[in-house]
Amino acid sequence: MTVVDIPPAVEAARPSQTPRRRLGASGAAGAVALAVVVAVTLAAPWIAPDPLAQDFTAILQAPSAAHPFGTDELGRDQLARVLHGGRTALGVTAVASIIASVFGLVLALAGALVGGWVDAVGGRLADVQLAVPSIVLAIVILSFVGNSFAPLVLVLVLGAWVLTFRVVRGHARAVVAQPFIEAARVSGAGRLALAWRHVLPSVLPLFFVALTLSGSAVLLLEASLGFLGLGVQPPEPDWGQMVASGQARLSAAPWLSVFPGLALIVTIVALQLLGDGLAERFGTARREGGERA
Repeated sequence: MTVVDIPPAVEAARPSQTPRRRLGASGAAGAVALAVVVAVTLAAPWIAPDPLAQDFTAILQAPSAAHPFGTDELGRDQLARVLHGGRTALGVTAVASIIASVFGLVLALAGALVGGWVDAVGGRLADVQLAVPSIVLAIVILSFVGNSFAPLVLVLVLGAWVLTFRVVRGHARAVVAQPFIEAARVSGAGRLALAWRHVLPSVLPLFFVALTLSGSAVLLLEASLGFLGLGVQPPEPDWGQMVASGQARLSAAPWLSVFPGLALIVTIVALQLLGDGLAERFGTARREGGERA
């Protein structure tokens, strides 16, 4: 499809989407905390090499210099298991969140630009998805098809795409209704050109906000499935699975559940704070753009 250049007067009419402010204290704190979590989990093979190594002389030891997070019922080092469990949880979360957000973005842009039955189908699918709790849908699907990597990612995607779709769809429809889009159409720009050159740059800030918020929701759902025994299976460590396995010894060995639980909470809160910071930054930019116009 030929890309048609838009006259300068039309380009000048486009609303500014350039951020003018920083993330703010909460957003910066979330970004730093998330960066630290990702860094230490990626460095897990060098910090604590083997999460499966058993030492029957060190069963259920409390946190100490030798084992900062204690050991479990098989003498495995909990620090190693928390770090490697983070690699698993964050890896699955990243893959599912990106797929879900991109799917929601594409469906929202298609609905906004094409309209008609395409937009109606996307809206009805979102309504149906919202009517069924994600955890219930995941339990049903995984009970039938098993809980290997692909089905696990699938149920996480099904539970997360609606957020990006609904956030981006409303803004994309508002952008499509702007005069500069009609001017671009008159100039001969097709739908793909409109989406790529005009609508997509306008909705990208909202997309990244939705991506961070979807990430926290996906991580929580992944941990919930692990807690129920439907996520990553032993002996591979996973935060939700580790919280569940330590539940029976919560009074005698609380470190079995406390440390993976804290890692989960810190990561989810960090994603939420980062999302809030991005929302504040881009929202302020749009208001400033409107005032300048």
